[in-house]
Amino acid sequence: MNGRRLLVAIGLLVLGAVGVFLVVTGGDDPAPGGNASVPSTPGTGRPTSTLPLEDTSLAAVEELSGLAVPDSATDVLTAKLDNDRQLDLTFVMPADAEADFLTGSGLPPLTPDNRVVLHSSPLWKLNPGVPIRGVADVRDGVNRAVELVPEPDGRVRARITLQAV
Repeated sequence: MNGRRLLVAIGLLVLGAVGVFLVVTGGDDPAPGGNASVPSTPGTGRPTSTLPLEDTSLAAVEELSGLAVPDSATDVLTAKLDNDRQLDLTFVMPADAEADFLTGSGLPPLTPDNRVVLHSSPLWKLNPGVPIRGVADVRDGVNRAVELVPEPDGRVRARITLQAV
């Protein structure tokens, strides 16, 4: 009887050690919905490619991303993240400029309640409980994730992430 208990205890210790090892080391699986063919930093699943972000002026960001930010946009802010692998962009535009922004940027139709920006940013100025519409695509080697949310004054805020493919 004692031999059986000893074997069970050893088995549990081995399984526990394997479990701890797997939790600590993680895995090299890409993020959900990720692309396994994109080069990544071992063990992180993050892309190793970087965006050319020497110039983060609005004109340079538009050229890089293919976005057509309306001339009427205000409160334009950018933030470089993750060693130039990502750029966050936000701006506010009049509601009647939204269609031109989407068409001029070549974005697919937005989907209601589709959250495509999966991280927080001090740029977002989050408004909990407001409707959100989002879409993501890839253009010229740049992953573009765009969310639009209404502002209290009737304008529309764009929250955008650009990532290297």
